[in-house]
Amino acid sequence: MGKLLIIVLLMVTAVFATILVSVQNKSGDVADLLSANMSEIKAKSLSNEALIYSIRQLDQGNLSVSESGASQSYSSFDVLDGTIDSIKYVMIGSSDTLRITSFVTANVNGKKTQYQSLAEVFYRNSNLFDNTITCSKDLHVTGSSTIVGNVEENVELNFNTIFGRTMAQMRSIVDNDYVNPHNNVSPVNGITYIEGDAHFTNHHWSGSGLLIVDGDFHMTGGTFDGIIWVEGGRFMISGNGLVNGSIFANSDPDEQTHVTGNCDIYYNQTIVQQILSTYNITPGKEIKILSWDN
Repeated sequence: MGKLLIIVLLMVTAVFATILVSVQNKSGDVADLLSANMSEIKAKSLSNEALIYSIRQLDQGNLSVSESGASQSYSSFDVLDGTIDSIKYVMIGSSDTLRITSFVTANVNGKKTQYQSLAEVFYRNSNLFDNTITCSKDLHVTGSSTIVGNVEENVELNFNTIFGRTMAQMRSIVDNDYVNPHNNVSPVNGITYIEGDAHFTNHHWSGSGLLIVDGDFHMTGGTFDGIIWVEGGRFMISGNGLVNGSIFANSDPDEQTHVTGNCDIYYNQTIVQQILSTYNITPGKEIKILSWDN
């Protein structure tokens, strides 16, 4: 009887030991599986953070992207439980869509997971101050007029994006503020805001600085040195008008943009940069997320 009991006890112990080993093995498998799952989750999160970081870098002007794209590689950019290995930027389509791909590695309990995420954003450097004339519509040039410098047509113009502040904010710091002024209003210097139509017809008239016209703009005589922004109204320079600097014509769909007669329009980088520097105007960037694949 005693021997039988010992045998039974030994058998029970063997079975228990087998079950215990099996449970321990399965526990190890579960732990490995959990670590692998956590590593993948961390990798996705880290890759998402890398995309956010890259867009913030673009917005803050810390990264310049040309038409050929750009790439950033890191040797020890540790974030969370992993590393950002690299971020790649490629311009696609009409060179205003930027594809950003982030490559990361996460490590949880020795389980490494490599992951990549993809985002496409509309990206354009809004420094249009290199142009002689920038129009939201087609520019109609006739007569014997002279335009020296770059001309860009059918551009989506936004004052806030280009000047880094709204028209209302700019108006709050102007040197001259006019509402429905008479022809050849003066002075026009520093920052001048005109609410209503602006007509300059006198050959002896002169102005300078940043001129903002919220209405029609028509210049047939005189000289202006600086930056002109026309919002919503008709834009026309004709006769013998002379402009040195840069012009923005953000006309409504039913309005027109004309340069005609014997007028002369010249791009002048020195004048433009002096105005931007004097009034601390920093051109902005247009960034809009088009897609996000994580």
